[in-house]
Amino acid sequence: MDNLPIPHAAWIARCLGRGALAPLGPDDIDALASELGETRHAGGTTVFRMGDLPGRVYIVRQGAIELTRELHGRRVTLQLLHPGDVFGDIPLIARMPLPFDARAIEDSVVLSIDSVTLWRILEQRPRLAHRWMVSIALRMAKIQARLVDLLAGGLEAQLAALLVREAEQGRVQLSQQVLAALVGGRRTSVNRVLKDLEARQLIKLRYRQVEILDPPRLAALA
Repeated sequence: MDNLPIPHAAWIARCLGRGALAPLGPDDIDALASELGETRHAGGTTVFRMGDLPGRVYIVRQGAIELTRELHGRRVTLQLLHPGDVFGDIPLIARMPLPFDARAIEDSVVLSIDSVTLWRILEQRPRLAHRWMVSIALRMAKIQARLVDLLAGGLEAQLAALLVREAEQGRVQLSQQVLAALVGGRRTSVNRVLKDLEARQLIKLRYRQVEILDPPRLAALA
């Protein structure tokens, strides 16, 4: 994989922590720029498989990646990753096999860094280690919030919370099959709830897309 230019490194530096939470210096950005690699994955192809030993840390640059695994004979989506999301670092830090499959759900660009290089940089650069720690904490908080969503209510509340969380500019660009996988429900049940939300003029269903018409009311359901 080719080395990346400075703009890539500056972009991922912003994604690893926000604002004054963990400021980086120009030398930290230079260190990232010289080590990050780039790969492209066509929609439907695999980035890595469950059970592989972690050797790299990945960051979504473009597109979308889903983390999935098979449970009781059914494929379940554990997390959907967008540009700026980091994955693979927690299994690497914990020294455990990768607990999920990573698959591109559309044409995607992924940045990555090998584990040996990452450890060396984090040991040498406390500010970058701080930023990475903040990134892990924010991601774990997001996962905990999703667990609360899944445990605290029925399918309508879970879907409402998911739509509010995944919306960008008032739209959620996900198929009903993916939505069902994210809430652990059946597609027919999810479709029934979505149709009811549409009838109440909270959302508008389109092909592989949900338009949010009334964000406050939808958030209240969540």
